[in-house]
Amino acid sequence: MIRKVKEAIEENHLLDPGEKVVVAVSGGSDSVALLKALEMLSYEYRLTLIVAHLNHGLREDAPSEERFVRKMAADMGFTFESKSLDIASLRRESGKGIEDTSREVRYNFLNDVAKKHGARKIALGHHMNDQTETVLMNFLRGSGSTGLKGMLPVRDSTYIRPLLGVTRDEIIYFLERHGLPFITDASNANQSYLRNRIRHTLIPDLKAGYNPKLDESIKSMAEIMRVENDYMGMVTAKVLTSWGVTPADSEFVICISDFLEYHEGIQRRIMKHLLERLSPHGKGIGFTHIKAALGLFRSDRPGICVNLPCNIEVRREYDTVVISRREIEEEILRNRCNDLYYEVTPPGILKIVELGKRMIFEFVQGQVDVKTNARNAVFMDYDRISPPLVIRTVRPGDRMQPLGMKGMKKIKSVFIDGKIPLRRRKKIPLVLDQEAVIWIAGLLLNERVKITEKTRQILKVEFV
Repeated sequence: MIRKVKEAIEENHLLDPGEKVVVAVSGGSDSVALLKALEMLSYEYRLTLIVAHLNHGLREDAPSEERFVRKMAADMGFTFESKSLDIASLRRESGKGIEDTSREVRYNFLNDVAKKHGARKIALGHHMNDQTETVLMNFLRGSGSTGLKGMLPVRDSTYIRPLLGVTRDEIIYFLERHGLPFITDASNANQSYLRNRIRHTLIPDLKAGYNPKLDESIKSMAEIMRVENDYMGMVTAKVLTSWGVTPADSEFVICISDFLEYHEGIQRRIMKHLLERLSPHGKGIGFTHIKAALGLFRSDRPGICVNLPCNIEVRREYDTVVISRREIEEEILRNRCNDLYYEVTPPGILKIVELGKRMIFEFVQGQVDVKTNARNAVFMDYDRISPPLVIRTVRPGDRMQPLGMKGMKKIKSVFIDGKIPLRRRKKIPLVLDQEAVIWIAGLLLNERVKITEKTRQILKVEFV
């Protein structure tokens, strides 16, 4: 077994000479074997080992298990760190399952111990049979290569698994040979847990009736999947970098034509990556969600939208697809803008509270250059306006005569031609007189109110 552990360390670059290593020890056979193996290699690699034990508070035997691990660490001469938690209470507070809660607090504890002692590596006792169980669990859940690669020998350059190439039988033989006691966790026999049913029922059936070397086969497949998954991840990262996507982005705007240039496998991986970026802890996104989002890239409906878990929204906006999280404040703002309505008598300053902006009306003396009309400031012939002025958002049937055109045009058509997404249209105020829309703020002025040689009163309207 020690030979296999050394091979794993060398092949996967798990350890550098002289490192401090936190060893997670529950007291079970796997973690005890891990600690003993690293102790036997500590002189060769000049390792400093810190034993870390988390008391989950789930079993009556938990205090005695902690004492067992504490004594083992003392007998070996290693620093011992422990912590007691009430996982059941934490689970109720978080709303998560026991397994997810336990895993989260366990890794937080191990990270805290590593930080305290300046250790760069945390050793975990997962072995080959654990890998088989993990891969089969992910297979039953319909996972892709990300799940079928199983557990990694090293993750995040911190968590190492030196026993992944060692079987459970080899671990038991190793412990018996060295006369090392260990604790048997009775919960491992509880078949209400999927992993235990796979361990005690499915795997024995598969080995007896289909493949006696199932563990070795799964180990090989996981290695193949790991390499191919790494390649797909590398390609995905290069594509996103070329598009200017950064980890800090809270919204992703993807050009449809650029996206469709890539193979469907890369498209799926890109979408999975982006959706997981917006989901808490990268969870809650499955194949059906990815498939639904991908459908927007081939849709002929410019305003189509898909709502996904974790408040994620994927919408098609003409030649782009936008991926973002729906913010409650944003939805409230859109609803409030439906009722946006103000009457104005120039000059003056109007506060548009729904948008958090102002519209400034002032009369201008002398000549103005109409070319100075800007995105958010325009000049109008006030004598061509039929007051009172009204400020509101678009409604069905709204029309105007766009600057430079002869006929009337629906505001909806102006938005469509300008490729203004539906979500933005209710946040664009319109200035109307008694006849029609005379300005779409930031976009378009009505031909009727443009400045001419006959203009006597000039009204400047600014949206800031």
